[in-house]
Amino acid sequence: MNKKNWKKYLKIFFILIIGAFILYSMYIQLEYRGYIKQERERNYQSLKIISDHGNNLAGRLEEFVHLPTEEDEVESELYNNWRIVNGESRSIHLYLSTISTTHAGDEASDWDLLQFSLFRVDGFISGMTNKFLEDHSYPRSAQENEKMEAIISLYRTISEEIEKDTIDIESLLQAIKEDMLIIDDNYSGILERMGR
Repeated sequence: MNKKNWKKYLKIFFILIIGAFILYSMYIQLEYRGYIKQERERNYQSLKIISDHGNNLAGRLEEFVHLPTEEDEVESELYNNWRIVNGESRSIHLYLSTISTTHAGDEASDWDLLQFSLFRVDGFISGMTNKFLEDHSYPRSAQENEKMEAIISLYRTISEEIEKDTIDIESLLQAIKEDMLIIDDNYSGILERMGR
């Protein structure tokens, strides 16, 4: 093999290597875009499932709030309603954990705040569950009733926002802001730290 043919084969080899690299890079880029799109769709799907569980939670919590606590006849109704409220809250917690903000881009802070907000709601419900278990009854203060009413309003608002054609996380956060200020005493400080 002479030197001229060797250089020719070397050029062809390098052109093939560069072509293969370009094709592989394009393939990886397309796969990555597909992955990001799937992740975003999974976030919205989780939000829709959270909305369904939240709507059921709101209905049962509304029944719970309007039942009198001092009558023995309604004790089993209180128990059943709260059991469902707590179960729905656990389900919401599970689906909140599936939301990923890694590739959410500009909406990452909005998704994070939404997750934080709903985790705080879950924390309140868990705290009430512990209180009810300790007391072996369902006494509630006026402030706790107010927070429960805010939770009902919050999940109904989320359901309404999800029913729209396009879901805007920022407008959803604005819609639930007042309810969250009632539910979580530290929420205004969080908003202030985030510059909202």
